[in-house]
Amino acid sequence: MDDRQRLEQMVTEINQLQKQGETIAQQIEQLNASLADIRSAYDAVDNMAGSVGKETLLPIGAGCFVKAELKSEDVIVGVGSSVAIKKTREETLSTLKEDREEVEKLIKTLTEQLENINKYISEKRPEAEKLMRETGVQQ
Repeated sequence: MDDRQRLEQMVTEINQLQKQGETIAQQIEQLNASLADIRSAYDAVDNMAGSVGKETLLPIGAGCFVKAELKSEDVIVGVGSSVAIKKTREETLSTLKEDREEVEKLIKTLTEQLENINKYISEKRPEAEKLMRETGVQQ
């Protein structure tokens, strides 16, 4: 394989890896948003302890709240496919903790993949630039 073909192959590989890295970065961003949502729900459920019969502010979205009286520490939890089940406060906290750990693990795995991609690109880029100079190809 001549230098020009090798250069084309390297450039194609680097471009594909950059696109893959961008996709992974977007996934990490989405997972971080999910993680923040899980942490917020965990804190809200955790703070419900001992609040039965007390008035509280219930968030309804967009920074809006309604006053509500907590009648139970049970929580209605979505389980997918538009299905929700009633769980105790403790069961909900356990579920949210498991969800948090799973998302954190995914973030860690994707972050490692992104770091490996970036490292590989950093190692290959000087070689590609050298080939560009040697073959007279413009950047």
